[in-house]
Amino acid sequence: MTESKILYSPLALARWAYLVEPRQQMDPDKPLAWSVDLVLPTSDPKTAAFQAKLEEVFTAEHGTKKRRSDKGFPLKPDKNDPNLLIAKFKAQQLTNRDGSTAPGPKILDAKKQPWDGAAIGNGSKLIVAFKVYPWDRPEGCGISLIITAAQVVHFVPYIIDDGVDGFDEQEGYAVAKADEFVDEFGDEEPPF
Repeated sequence: MTESKILYSPLALARWAYLVEPRQQMDPDKPLAWSVDLVLPTSDPKTAAFQAKLEEVFTAEHGTKKRRSDKGFPLKPDKNDPNLLIAKFKAQQLTNRDGSTAPGPKILDAKKQPWDGAAIGNGSKLIVAFKVYPWDRPEGCGISLIITAAQVVHFVPYIIDDGVDGFDEQEGYAVAKADEFVDEFGDEEPPF
């Protein structure tokens, strides 16, 4: 295995950023994880250079003869737009020997100041610092990108849409009091 040094992604749009708080992975037996997908346009020369660097690291780790796993390369075409590539970064929450959990990736703002803790929404622009983790399994070999830090260059807040903004005010609204309860079903007490 080659020396694990820190590499950097190009500046790119973030998708599904779980960088402030870790999230549960698909497999509930696995630890929580921080993760982010970066959306990279195939026409950008920086994307081509990034892809070439990852291929170079892959070859340095595994050579050219080993069979690559279907999930062995963390840069894949977008499912909806062939002009985009998606780079996947993840870091599992590790547990220290004393039982405490290790901190997640460091997050900085555009001025290299510590992040204020706001959840990062889709459309934010990030640069991700990462290490490459090579692996070899029966189905083939691959590399994973382990996020160590991120710089938020352009911030779009994460907004939870709970649906209440879609309601309009309605005419004739009134609140019935418990003593005004109309028993339509023969019950003797109100249901509240």
